[in-house]
Amino acid sequence: MSVQTGERTTGAFFDHGVVPEPRPPGDLTRYLCAAVYLDKRICDLVIREYVHAPDRAVAPSYGFDLDPVIRHARRSRLLRLARDGGMTVALLVLCVTAPLLVVPGLMLFAYGTLLLRVRWRGLARWRRTVLALPAILLLGALGAVMLGSVLSNLVDELAPDTVGDAGGGLFLPLVAYLLALGLVVTVVGALGVIGHLAVVFHLLGRDLGPGASGPGPGAGGGRFRRAVEHVRVAQNGNVTLFAGDNPFLGAGHPDGPGGRAWSVVLELDRGASTLGPPEGSATYPPVDPVVMHERVSERLAEMRGDGGTRDHRVPLPGNERVTGLGIDWHVVAPGRSTQRPRPVAATENGTYQGHPLIDAVSGRPYSREAQEAIEALIRHPQAGIRCFQRVTIGVQGQPVRVRDGRLVAPEDGQEVGLSAFLYLAVEGRMLYGQFTVTVLPPVRPEFRVVDEIPGWGAPKLFWKAFTAGRPHVFHAPLTAPLRVWRALWGMARAALANDLARHPTRDLVHDYGARISVRELAADAGFPTLLQEYDVEKYTRLIERRVNEALLDYLGTECGIDVSAYRAQAGVILNQGVIMTGGTVSGQMAVGGRNARIDQTRSSGAPGGRGGPGINP
Repeated sequence: MSVQTGERTTGAFFDHGVVPEPRPPGDLTRYLCAAVYLDKRICDLVIREYVHAPDRAVAPSYGFDLDPVIRHARRSRLLRLARDGGMTVALLVLCVTAPLLVVPGLMLFAYGTLLLRVRWRGLARWRRTVLALPAILLLGALGAVMLGSVLSNLVDELAPDTVGDAGGGLFLPLVAYLLALGLVVTVVGALGVIGHLAVVFHLLGRDLGPGASGPGPGAGGGRFRRAVEHVRVAQNGNVTLFAGDNPFLGAGHPDGPGGRAWSVVLELDRGASTLGPPEGSATYPPVDPVVMHERVSERLAEMRGDGGTRDHRVPLPGNERVTGLGIDWHVVAPGRSTQRPRPVAATENGTYQGHPLIDAVSGRPYSREAQEAIEALIRHPQAGIRCFQRVTIGVQGQPVRVRDGRLVAPEDGQEVGLSAFLYLAVEGRMLYGQFTVTVLPPVRPEFRVVDEIPGWGAPKLFWKAFTAGRPHVFHAPLTAPLRVWRALWGMARAALANDLARHPTRDLVHDYGARISVRELAADAGFPTLLQEYDVEKYTRLIERRVNEALLDYLGTECGIDVSAYRAQAGVILNQGVIMTGGTVSGQMAVGGRNARIDQTRSSGAPGGRGGPGINP
C-alpha cells in the first residue's frame, strides 16, 4: 500500500471489482427475493442498508446475487404502500360519507383483531366466555333488530290500520347502519389484505418460480439504480468492513448452529534432528506464512478433483469430487474507520490521511484487494486489517449414475452453506494458527413457497391468500393511515438525509461497516434434518484434516521444524474435538458433537467438594 506524506491513499492495491456476467437466478436467489415480499422487516432492512446507506460495505454474497433482491424489495414496498394507501382512502371516504360509522367501525376493527389474534387454546373457559360475550351480544342484537323489522312489516300487512311504524322506523335504519358497517369492514379488509396477498402470490409464482430468468423488476432511478449497480460489483469481493462483533458477516456466526473454532500454537525454534535440509540446499528455508497458505490452498483444491497440483495427480472421478468448493481470501477490518491525519509509524516521519480500504473519491469501501497487498497483510499479523483464507462449500448433492452413465437420481441440494476461515501468524518465532467454521442453515421454509405457487390454481391461490391474510383483515385497515404516514415520512427523511449529508471521507471517524446479511436474515434457526447436520460435520472434518496435514508437511518436511507438539494438538482436534490444558477432571466425560455431555462429579482443586451441574451443549 503506497503511503504519501500528508495525502490520502491512492488505492493502488485495492479496487471495486468487476461487473459479473448476468446469470439466471439460482434457487437461493429466488428464495431471498421471496423473503422481501413475505417479511416486511427483511424488506425494510434491505432498503435501509443498501439504498439509504450507500457508503456502507456490502457483506459477501455466497451462492446468490444481491441485486435482484434489491429490485424486488423496491417493488414489495410499492405494493405495500399501494395497499395501505387504498385502505386509507377507503377510511377517509367512510369518514366523509358516513361519519356516524367511524367510531363503531374503529371499535369493530379493534375487537375483530383481538378475536383473530388471541390464542384460544391456552385460555381458561371463563376467559373465552368473557372475550366472546360482546360478539354474542352483537349478533343477538342484530338478530333481534332484523326479527323486529320482519315482524313490524308483517303487522303492517295484516293490520294496516294499527300503529306499527314506530318500531320499524327505528329498526330499519339501525339494520342498514349495521349492514353498511359490516360491508365496509369486509370490503376494506378483504380487498386490502387478502387482495394484496393474492397479487403477491401471483407475482412470486410468475417471476420467482423454478426456471425464472432475468434480473427481476426494474431498478427505477436515482438511489435504487445506483444501489443495484454498486452491490452487483461489491457482493463478490474479498474485502469486508464489518459493524458489530462478527468479522465473518455473510457466512454465519461461529457461535451459531454448526459453528466451530480452534487454535494451535507451535514454537519454531525447535528443529527436527532426524530430518535433513531439502535436496540441493544446505539449510532449511525460513517459515513463511504466505507459503503455508499456498500449501493449504493446493491441498484443498485437490478435493475439487479438477486436476491435482502435487505429483501430477489425475483428476478425481465425478462421484468423488467435492462440488461447489471455493477458495478465496477474506480481508476484514472494523467498519468504524479513522480518517484523520496521523503518523505512519512512531519511528517514521510523515502523516497518513484517510483509510486504505476507503475510496477517497466515491467515499465507498473497496471490495477487492490485490494479491500483493494480501501477502503483505499475511506477513504483518499485527496490522489492524486481518487476512483469512476462506473455504466455502455449498453442501449440495450430485447426480447419481451407474457405471455406464445412466441416471439413477438427479442432484438434490441441501442448501446449507459452510465456510471455513484459516488465519496464520508468525510472530516471535512462534506460529499461531486459528481455524473457524461458520454455517448458514437453509432458508426458512415459508420463503420456499415459490417452488409450489406455479402449481396452484386460482382457487388454491385465493384460499392461501385468505388463510394467510385472515388474521390481519381487521387490524390492517385500522392501522393503514399510520403505516402510510410512517412509510412516506421514512422515505422523505432518508432522501433528505442523503441529500444533505456531506462526503463521508470528510469525517475524522466514520462507520463504513456492513450491518446485515440478507442470507443470515432469511436463515432458519437450525437444521431441519439430521442429514444436513451430518453433512456439515463431514465437510468440517474433511477440511480440518487437509489443513492440518498441509501445515504439518510444510513445517516438518520443508522447514525442518519439530512438529510433534502440533501433531499432538491436531490429533486431539481431529479425533476428539476438544483440547484440555491444565487441571484434571475425574468422573465420566464424553466428547462429541450432537448431544455431547460432560459430567463432572468431583474437582481435583477442591477435595471432597461437589462439582458443578452437568453440561448439555
